[in-house]
Amino acid sequence: MTDFQINDYMLTRECDQLAQDIFDEVMTDAGDETAEDRRDTMQDRAHEAADGHEWVIYTFKAHMLCAHCNTDQGEAFLEDTGMPEEVTYDKLGTIIAYGEMRARIETKLCELIEAWEPAEAPAHA
Repeated sequence: MTDFQINDYMLTRECDQLAQDIFDEVMTDAGDETAEDRRDTMQDRAHEAADGHEWVIYTFKAHMLCAHCNTDQGEAFLEDTGMPEEVTYDKLGTIIAYGEMRARIETKLCELIEAWEPAEAPAHA
């Protein structure tokens, strides 16, 4: 028996942290590029983070996420992408969990990108 628990608060916290980690990592080597310039890279990383996350790849955890969290964005993702060829309960759970996590990560990334300001150049003496 597992003691895995999840709710909307925990899911949002995890997705916000993933987004912050992605943002920080991508902007570390951005050079002269702005956060907006790096948006596509961040979105690619959001896909990777959600796609490989334990709450998506382990069906039990994906089902718990679907059962205990708002999954409107995950269900919208499923609607946009269409049903898998072979529909199973497990596939639906992981697709919805993935769509929900990715949407939440990307939402936070958008906030971080919009709030980003370039570092000021050091003043010369």
